[in-house]
Amino acid sequence: MARRRSIMPRRRSIGPAGRPLPGRLAAALALAGPLLGACAAELSTHGYHLDETALAQLEPGRTTRDGALQLLGSPSSVATFDERVWYYVTQRTERMSFYQEEVVDQKVVTVSFDQQDVLRSIERQDLDDALEVSLVERETPTTGNELGILEQFIGNIGRFNPQGEDADAP
Repeated sequence: MARRRSIMPRRRSIGPAGRPLPGRLAAALALAGPLLGACAAELSTHGYHLDETALAQLEPGRTTRDGALQLLGSPSSVATFDERVWYYVTQRTERMSFYQEEVVDQKVVTVSFDQQDVLRSIERQDLDDALEVSLVERETPTTGNELGILEQFIGNIGRFNPQGEDADAP
């Protein structure tokens, strides 16, 4: 029996100039496209969405704490030592593929109230006002022995189900 040949011509990849691309080049471009697309920055917004119209309705000396709560909603954070200071924080971060996130924009609105729960002031800070906190890499020394994995394993044998106790008992 004779083998029939297809009458459809072989499909070829067409380049920007209208000429066919060689097979290997077409395959390389097909593989490189998604990889290059993965290098695009991923933007994320976190925190409070600042509503300028609601913020404009706040009047220092007139707006109460309950009124501010009704207009702005719950704060992102309340000051640790003074519950009359509220913070509304918005952050935009950017991540390039597998790298660590980087903060590209930050807005903080500080709303503070007086003793009678009346709005005292509204302050704004942005990323330029932020201070970088350096972490201390030291470890706190502790007394005692540092046990290796084998020593911990041997030391724990028999500790979890002492003989005479039923494992199913509450």
